[in-house]
Amino acid sequence: MMKRVCVALVVLLLVGLLGLARQFPATVVDDRGVEITIEQEPERIIVAGISLYTDILIDLGALDRLVAVASSPDNPPEVAGLPRVGESFAPNVEVILSMEPDLVLGAPDWAGERTKLEELGITVLTVGRVGGYIPTIPDIFSSISTIGTAVGAKEKAKLLIGQIAEEIIIIESTTLTEPPVKAAFLYATTRDTPPYAAGSGSIENELMIRAGGGNVFSDVQGFPQVSFEEILSRDPDVIFTDPAQVVNILENPLLGEVSAVASKKVYGINASNLLSTKVARVLRTMSEFLHSQE
Repeated sequence: MMKRVCVALVVLLLVGLLGLARQFPATVVDDRGVEITIEQEPERIIVAGISLYTDILIDLGALDRLVAVASSPDNPPEVAGLPRVGESFAPNVEVILSMEPDLVLGAPDWAGERTKLEELGITVLTVGRVGGYIPTIPDIFSSISTIGTAVGAKEKAKLLIGQIAEEIIIIESTTLTEPPVKAAFLYATTRDTPPYAAGSGSIENELMIRAGGGNVFSDVQGFPQVSFEEILSRDPDVIFTDPAQVVNILENPLLGEVSAVASKKVYGINASNLLSTKVARVLRTMSEFLHSQE
């Protein structure tokens, strides 16, 4: 009897190992619609793009395979001690090559970085829509799924997506039953320069709606620059912006009569967290700000 149990356990172990082995070669589709084949499970991964890639790897339990990242103020503390390969918008191809990666994530191609790496035989994977643009929560989920497949963590990726989706559903179940609060997401780089507003087609717009807000700039696309007069005319009750830019809105004399400014309901939200596995946490924070009674 004991012998049969041992044999059964060995068989189960072998089946499990076979299942893991069958994850590779893995084929995924990148932001260009190009199929990328990864022959073996990556052991030396470099993130040469935005911190979303790093966040996903950490949450999938692949931090120990990450050998370097691009420099960014948005990098999580877990990678503070890792080498850098240049800025996320301009990674250094020579430095990347010197580290002998078997997978590079997020390398942009603004100066031909991705093309050069691919020509030299390096496997590069970029996610999102064309150009790495990630404008919606489903795009974040798709990115998690693609990277999970690429690093051999497909099941963990499914679980992570499920956890984030569940948090979002719970938040929406309370916020969407309340009247929408007039809101805007503005990027004000200086006090004197008219800011840029997040319109439809942006993740800022999606999150405001999911959090129980009504974007006063939902009739415009992308991130147009808007005049101070237009902000006053649309009169949002709550304004979101970058944490460093809150003062540029609150202390602008031309915006003093905007409801959000008069009531000091101008809140800082870190833009990098919008495009991360922390998106449900950001949604909860935005919901609390929108429905604050203070």
